[in-house]
Amino acid sequence: MTAFRGLIAYPVTPFDESGDVNYAEFERMLASLAVSGVDAITVLGSSGSFAYLSAAERQRVVRRAVDAVKRANPALPLYAGVSAVATAELLEHVADAVDAGIDGLLVSTVSYVPLDEDEVANQCRLVAAASELPICLYSNPSTTNFAFSIDLIAELAREPTIRGVKETAPDTDAFAARYERLRRLVPEDFSHGMSGDALIADAGFAADAWHSGPASVLPVHYAALRDALVEGDPARAAALRDELAPLLHEFTSLRKLSNLYALARAAGIEAGEPRLPLLPIAGSSRRDLARLLEPLGEPL
Repeated sequence: MTAFRGLIAYPVTPFDESGDVNYAEFERMLASLAVSGVDAITVLGSSGSFAYLSAAERQRVVRRAVDAVKRANPALPLYAGVSAVATAELLEHVADAVDAGIDGLLVSTVSYVPLDEDEVANQCRLVAAASELPICLYSNPSTTNFAFSIDLIAELAREPTIRGVKETAPDTDAFAARYERLRRLVPEDFSHGMSGDALIADAGFAADAWHSGPASVLPVHYAALRDALVEGDPARAAALRDELAPLLHEFTSLRKLSNLYALARAAGIEAGEPRLPLLPIAGSSRRDLARLLEPLGEPL
């Protein structure tokens, strides 16, 4: 499969009661997810708490992920997020991921001082020059204060290894319009992927990829919905969307990342709590997620 296509699941990095990474649960979760029907897995995305892990923990997470996924499903693409405020540190994460045997890189433009287009372009080109792995750009302006313009994506797509972008939009129509505009400017195999589970929940549009944290907890439902859209079965897609929508709308109303830890725990994953300074969501919201998840019946 061309890089960064299909359903890409973003699992949490689980923590134990002491706050350390729970590597045993991480490997168990990934082994199950690898044979669930997703098209790829990305570790150390926002869902994977990359920003709250040390460099040594990130390195070990990637290595353990490669071992777990490749044992369970050697053909499944496994990607890793590589992000840091300083470019030198970012390139160290790239080197660690390459050494671990990862299949591709997700690059997020995190910063302290907001970056401009020239700075982002320069950083992305430095990552592209650091390895031969395919790269997906992550446009996440709510966190990074930087949004990739269509022109910048098209410019960076001229780099042989920059093969996709992950981004969201206010609604499906806005995403589809941007998709059509970008498609005219980038190579045919460049992936324009949809992010944001509220958008995916309402989508009548599969895009080239769906990038999703909840897909790591509900891979069968996400895969079935995506397949129905790809195959042109609107009735089946509507039925599946109706099943997922109550849970996903509740999920997206809650605090980011803490909501995914709560959802994972409700599904029987020993995810633990998010790392401080993040706090878990309220008990009432946890119970609501568990109640909405129960009819779907899809624990990992």
